[in-house]
Amino acid sequence: MFPAPRSLATAACALTIGLFAAGCGGDEPSDEASASGGSAATASTGPIASPEAAKAFKAVTGLDALERPATAEELAPRVAAYQEVPTKLLAAEPVSKKAEPGKEIAILYTGVPIAIEYYEAQKQAAELLGWKVTGIDVGTNPEEFAQAYDRAIGLKPDMVIGSGIPREYLDKQLTELQRLKIPVIQWSSGVQPVDGSLYVAVDDPLYMAAGIQTSEFLAADGDMKADVVGFSVKQYAMIDVFTKSIDAYMEKMCAECSFDLQQVAAADVGKLAPKVTAYLQQHPDTKYVLCGFGDLCQGVGTALKAAGRSDVKIMTRDPASTNYQNIANGQEWAGGALPIGQTSWQVIDLAQRVFNGDDTTTSRLMPQQIVTDVPDPKSALIGAVPDYQAQYRKLWKLDD
Repeated sequence: MFPAPRSLATAACALTIGLFAAGCGGDEPSDEASASGGSAATASTGPIASPEAAKAFKAVTGLDALERPATAEELAPRVAAYQEVPTKLLAAEPVSKKAEPGKEIAILYTGVPIAIEYYEAQKQAAELLGWKVTGIDVGTNPEEFAQAYDRAIGLKPDMVIGSGIPREYLDKQLTELQRLKIPVIQWSSGVQPVDGSLYVAVDDPLYMAAGIQTSEFLAADGDMKADVVGFSVKQYAMIDVFTKSIDAYMEKMCAECSFDLQQVAAADVGKLAPKVTAYLQQHPDTKYVLCGFGDLCQGVGTALKAAGRSDVKIMTRDPASTNYQNIANGQEWAGGALPIGQTSWQVIDLAQRVFNGDDTTTSRLMPQQIVTDVPDPKSALIGAVPDYQAQYRKLWKLDD
């Protein structure tokens, strides 16, 4: 989403193997995919299977995954820590030199509302460095994805930044960008990095860690008997990693919990409520609804209250501002925050390090927080390090 140092790439591969019992990157790639750096990561279910995989998981995420059923007492301090406001970025080393102004950056974004917010925040950070940004909406289907990347190629920018789309839909375009020596950052895409060409951020390790945290959070709140239905869109690779992480981990960590993963279409974004209410009619013991990303759950809280199911708690990953409003007014319960501004600045931090040839390890991950209390739903700092902009300005040497 970048050429991670060998140690991090190896650890992430071991993590993928251990958590999902799958090869790193999924099935053996075709000759065409191999030539272009590999296909999108795939995953099958299965818990962390070895001490080596657990060690790799901690090395990448800083989080210990439990290898046996937990107790409520054991989870209590862990879950409390997940709800603390983070205070430090994971990046600690300044860039080796200030950004060179005048770079031209093509930023591609999906059309869901939260993706547009991310684009605007990335643009803000890039323009702070004196870079020119062109935004391109990638559309909603594979044909439009390819066309959008073709437009980016036509611009001949200094870098392309994209997100959310598996490589299988744009392998030809990524290969062409590699041939043109135009670096690409794909974030939240499940794409395998290619040394010196294709960079990744906010990828598998982050969402696997979020799956562990969310599993423990739900189990603890349900007194180790949580019945959860999760909704995911397989097309969005990182959301699929997140929900499958829960599917794999919940069973091992909480013997009396249940997690029923339901795959829905991208067309269900904002229209999921009828499917949720129908599911709950058929499974009345279900007490938790989890959406893999915030926009997917829009309208669900209102529908459940209308259906008389105020006993069901709604949680999302990557909440949008409307989800935070829903938490504040009681229509939703919790969100695994991926703060828009901080995440966007992190991607631009990575871009600078790519241009400089700097180490990019800490631009892959970020501190994560689960929020249940939202005093100000409009705050851009929910889930973020409160002074992240000042910390990044210092890392970027903007005030020197």
